[in-house]
Amino acid sequence: MNYQSYNEIRYGFQSMKQTFDYISANKEWIYATFLDRNDIVFVGCGASYWASVSGAAIMQKKLGKKIILLKAADVVMSEENYKHLYDAPLFIVPSRSGQSKETLQAIDILKEAYPDHRVLSITMFENNPLMKLSDVPLYLPWSEEISVCSTRSFNNIYLTFLLISMILKQEDMGEFDKFFAMAETVYDRLDYEARNIVSAMHQPQIVTLGAGVQYGAVIAGAYILVEMAQWLSSFYQTLEFRHGPIVTARQGTWIFLSSLNSTTKDLEDGLVKEILAQNANVVLFGRDSDFDGVINVKVPQFSEQLRGSLFVTLMQLVAFHFSVKLGLDPDKPGELNRFITY
Repeated sequence: MNYQSYNEIRYGFQSMKQTFDYISANKEWIYATFLDRNDIVFVGCGASYWASVSGAAIMQKKLGKKIILLKAADVVMSEENYKHLYDAPLFIVPSRSGQSKETLQAIDILKEAYPDHRVLSITMFENNPLMKLSDVPLYLPWSEEISVCSTRSFNNIYLTFLLISMILKQEDMGEFDKFFAMAETVYDRLDYEARNIVSAMHQPQIVTLGAGVQYGAVIAGAYILVEMAQWLSSFYQTLEFRHGPIVTARQGTWIFLSSLNSTTKDLEDGLVKEILAQNANVVLFGRDSDFDGVINVKVPQFSEQLRGSLFVTLMQLVAFHFSVKLGLDPDKPGELNRFITY
C-alpha cells in the first residue's frame, strides 16, 4: 500500500524499540528527576492528553500515589483555578510537535505559578519550543510521522510513560524482550484482523470500551477513527456503557472492547451478553480464551499496560483500512493540521 500512514502504523514497533533503548540508556537520569518532587502533574492536549490519561493511571497504580492530570486548554482558559495547588511539582508534558499553542501557554502559566517546578517533556520535532522550556527534555525524533495523524508517536509516548513508571518502581523489563521478539508477527496479525473487520463494516456505528490503565488508549482508539477516517465514533469506560449508552447498540453497531485483566472477566462477559442480545457486533480484544458470538482478537498475554498499546494499534489499522474503503486519503484527512499553533 502506497500510504505513509500505513507504514507508520504497521511497523511502529520498530520506533518503539528505539524508544525502549533510549529510555533504558537514560534511566538513571529519569529516576533522579523524580527524587525531590512531591506532586506529579501530567499536562497535555490532543492525542498527547489521551496518552497521559493512561500514563497517569499506570504511574498511579505502580507508585501507589495520587497523580494529577490536566488538560492544557483548561489551564489556559481558567488559569486562576490551577494556582496554589501543588507542592514541588514535576510537570510531565508530552507533545509530538512541542509547538502546540495551548501546551506552551499552559507551561508558561504553571512555571510562573510554581517557582519550585520541574518540567519533563517528551517531544519528536527538532529544536521545538517545549524542549527549551524543559528541565528534562526527552527527545524521540524516530517517532515523528510524515503523515498527519498521531499514530506511532502516540504509541511511543504511551510506551515512554510505561517505561518511566517501571523505572520508578524498579521493575524488571524482561517482558519487552519477548514483545520485540514477537512484535512483527503480532502486528501482522492485528493488520489481518483489521482488514477482515473493515471488510464486514457497512455504515457502522463504532464504539470503543475499556477501563483502568487502558482507558486513555481506548479513547485514542476512537479518536483515530474520527481523525483518519473522518467517522464519528464514541468511547466509554467499560461498565459505564451499561448506564444509558447501551440503548444505542443495535444491528450495524461495532463495539470494540479491550479486556483489562482476569479479575474483570465476569463483568466484561456480562456486558458482552447484553450487547449481543441487541444484535450488535462485538470485537473482544486481548483475551486468551474465546467468547462465542464475537470476534476474538488474541494477542500474547503481555501486561494489561502493554496490551493497551496493542489495542491502539488495532484501532489505528481499522481506521486506516476504513479510510481507504471510504475513498479518503489516510495520510492527509480533510483539513486536519499536524499541530495547532494559532
